[in-house]
Amino acid sequence: MNLNHVNLRVSDAAACRDFYVEHFGFRPSFEADGGYFLRNDEGFVLALIPAEPHQPLPEGFHIGFGVTSADEVFAVHARLNSAGIGVSNVEDFRPDDQYVTFRLADPDATEVEVFWEPA
Repeated sequence: MNLNHVNLRVSDAAACRDFYVEHFGFRPSFEADGGYFLRNDEGFVLALIPAEPHQPLPEGFHIGFGVTSADEVFAVHARLNSAGIGVSNVEDFRPDDQYVTFRLADPDATEVEVFWEPA
């Protein structure tokens, strides 16, 4: 059984759509409920549905994007930083722990993590 989709209730669905399309490789799939449904190359669906009033997500909630290497974490960090996206410093826990990560916020202030760990 695979996780197929996440439905986020957001304050600005169009801004979130543009963010995930531009920076995380999603493509618009369809529109419904006043929002946008995006799909990535693996078929995962990210639903961005407007909510009024908007409710912030609980502290600690985040979306994680795994990449294939530690070097890719650094490359994505550099690309997002160059695009003017506010990113945290990269945390490299090697060699003790095989984990490299950084965080940022999407336009709706949802925390996003980009990370690598061995399969």
